[in-house]
Amino acid sequence: MDPGKQSPELTPPGSKVRRLRPFATSFLMGFSSGAPLAVVITLLQAWLKDGGASLTVIGLLTMTGLPYSLKFLWAPWLDYLAPFGRRRQSWLILSQTGLFASLWAFSWAHPQDFQTVLFLSLAVSFSSATQDVAVDAYRREDLADHEVSLGSAFYIWGYRLGMTAISGGLLALADPLGWSLVFKLAALLVLIGPLTLIFSPEPKVGQNRPKTLAESIVKPLTEFFSRPSPFMLLGFVFFYRFGEQFISSINTAFFLNIGYTKLQIGLVVKAFGLASTLGGVALAGYLSRTIGLVKCLWLFGWLQIFNCACLTALWLLPPDSVNLAILISLDHLSVGGGSAVFVAFLTSQTNKSHSATQYALLSSLMALPRGLLSSPSGFLAETLGWPFFYALGVLLTLPGLCLLRKLTAKGLIPPLASEAR
Repeated sequence: MDPGKQSPELTPPGSKVRRLRPFATSFLMGFSSGAPLAVVITLLQAWLKDGGASLTVIGLLTMTGLPYSLKFLWAPWLDYLAPFGRRRQSWLILSQTGLFASLWAFSWAHPQDFQTVLFLSLAVSFSSATQDVAVDAYRREDLADHEVSLGSAFYIWGYRLGMTAISGGLLALADPLGWSLVFKLAALLVLIGPLTLIFSPEPKVGQNRPKTLAESIVKPLTEFFSRPSPFMLLGFVFFYRFGEQFISSINTAFFLNIGYTKLQIGLVVKAFGLASTLGGVALAGYLSRTIGLVKCLWLFGWLQIFNCACLTALWLLPPDSVNLAILISLDHLSVGGGSAVFVAFLTSQTNKSHSATQYALLSSLMALPRGLLSSPSGFLAETLGWPFFYALGVLLTLPGLCLLRKLTAKGLIPPLASEAR
């Protein structure tokens, strides 16, 4: 069944708890998903550097983040199996137990013990990626159709705060408290996940859930590719944030190259970046319910082009903290809002009976450009120069907007329930 044609699930009248509970669940589960990712990309690198590990070893260990890109390979198991009788909650508990155990084990590990660090890093990434699959599926099944946009905003808000709690809060505490206690605190933060399940019931899904593993692989793909223009939709998922991911992969090097200091970048990003990101998420949640998801996709798509123009203007201006603050605020407002809107769009494109498999496939495809572009972007910036580099970012944004125009013209991005009223 086309996810856009599902009948609206009305919130029971007079139930304030029912109206607020799904959004609280989305927020806290977002926090639980964002925190482990920050451990992988920030905390572990700082710990290894302090422990005397070489840059070669640190670079090799970044490959342990591969499970985030390959999670679609085991997502069908999460649609099919129910280890403890409750499908979503059992997978959440299993993945969160793995996260807690591996993070706590880091408090006893030594950064020079490469094999142990490699094993624990893979354990964190695999458990975190599995949790992401379960959380994404839970959110799709738990939220009514008219709650998807706002619920996605709450999820992204929690996600960003979870990352900041690790990359900002715990990283700052590493010197006064020591790494052993920091990893134990990171493990304790993971407990927010299972505590959330205390007041979050197992979602109810239809009778079409897969009954065999083969069915859990084939049926989601068959259902998706039976829709009109599925490859156009996949192309849009791939290209919509292509330009943004292209330019953001090397923004820090750009700021340093044009004369800003590390202190300026750090202070401005921490002070203005997080606030603007959360503001963008809140704005996206509000606009998606007032002007609709399609118009929001257009708005934040065009903002990617505007950001490229702002970065080019920054290149022309002398280094100034005010200019940097304005640019960082606009950029993070766009990124935060665009993330929330696009997560709402991806969620709306999954069928509740196959939510884990379909969302894992779409989100992996969405993240693929960042992995593809992280290496050549530096070479292109050096070869083309910064103005032409950002002009190329504009060109890479256009395919996504062209596909958005075709999809809307064909009516292939149906309104959410809240927009159809």
